[in-house]
Amino acid sequence: MTRYTHQGDTDMQGVWDGLDKERIAKAVVTAYMSDEYLDILADINNAETPAQAEAAKDRIKEVMGVWREECPDYAFLVDCLYLFAQRRIRDLTGLS
Repeated sequence: MTRYTHQGDTDMQGVWDGLDKERIAKAVVTAYMSDEYLDILADINNAETPAQAEAAKDRIKEVMGVWREECPDYAFLVDCLYLFAQRRIRDLTGLS
């Protein structure tokens, strides 16, 4: 059972069990402050055809190397973006 209090984040249990909350939070903030990341996210989310989603996925491959070099602790978020692109492609092709 998750217990939430108003005493601070240290009292949160359940949702964050086993996860590095600080690392994930910094990764999300880094991604959301990146215009390139947000542009790719929007392209994937707004894709109407598999080809559009594939084009966005190709852009992810371009930025993946940069993130792994410049901020390797947060690069997993680009991997999440890639997984999202793959899912959108499946959805758009009717294979989900």
